[in-house]
Amino acid sequence: MPAFPIIDAHLHVWDQTRLRYSAFEGSELFGHPYHVEDYHAACGDLEIEAMVFLECYADFWDGGGQYLDEIAFVEDEARRDPRIRGIVPMAPLEWGEKALPMLETMRDRHPAVKGIRRIMEFDKDPRALTLSPDFIAGVNLLERFGWSFDINPNYTQMDIIREFVPRVSPGVPMILDHCGKPGIKQGALAQFKADMADLSRFPNMYVKLSDLPPYAGPGWTEADLRPYIAATLEHFGPERTIYAGDYPICLSATTMTQWVEVLDNAFAALGLTEGETRMIYRDNANRFYRLGL
Repeated sequence: MPAFPIIDAHLHVWDQTRLRYSAFEGSELFGHPYHVEDYHAACGDLEIEAMVFLECYADFWDGGGQYLDEIAFVEDEARRDPRIRGIVPMAPLEWGEKALPMLETMRDRHPAVKGIRRIMEFDKDPRALTLSPDFIAGVNLLERFGWSFDINPNYTQMDIIREFVPRVSPGVPMILDHCGKPGIKQGALAQFKADMADLSRFPNMYVKLSDLPPYAGPGWTEADLRPYIAATLEHFGPERTIYAGDYPICLSATTMTQWVEVLDNAFAALGLTEGETRMIYRDNANRFYRLGL
């Protein structure tokens, strides 16, 4: 375990009595609430200094959604645990300039908002959404607020992301969630290396080192994950790589403590210094999400 408190840059909490999450319906693991108290129990001996909440794909529809309701729910969670220092909600960036009033409300009423995530992975046409002029205009609006954008595709969609990133203003910090959900089980290491090499060319791009075990399949080993961790650091370096736990999604394949142990072992094998591991586990998240720690 790290010898210093760490920042978890990707926490989910949800409650089906407060909002509707159709994506979780029928799931034995995810079809019930998760609160900060559950997260405490899952962290075990990990010393967590702060957390950043990421939106949980609460239901939305043409012309509306539970965007502000989810922020209010997370603010209630943060009253019980002030370590939730950042909130990254969903917003309908595909509305382009028409999303501006909602973003202004988020800024004016909810100071913990640090950025936006609008998942493209599950859209009926991810390419059409991500590369549409309105969506790109909506992402570029974030520069006015000093906010970042979390990118969430899977490995089969990374060609779209490689077209998307050059079209976004360099003034919008962006981060690739979960290393782009690589095809570890499918043996897609060459593609992963090419994707990391391409995206790392852009100084405003970061990568979130998180949630690899679910994409390695049942019975995964550290040896399965190590090449993907190594390639991430080869291209983004410790300066633009950010640790995250992705609780409770990670529970489908690992635990919070096991994931940190995997990373500790990989960092040691790769020869990272204590200062470099501190960047990944804490300092980069503090800077990227402007947590003020």
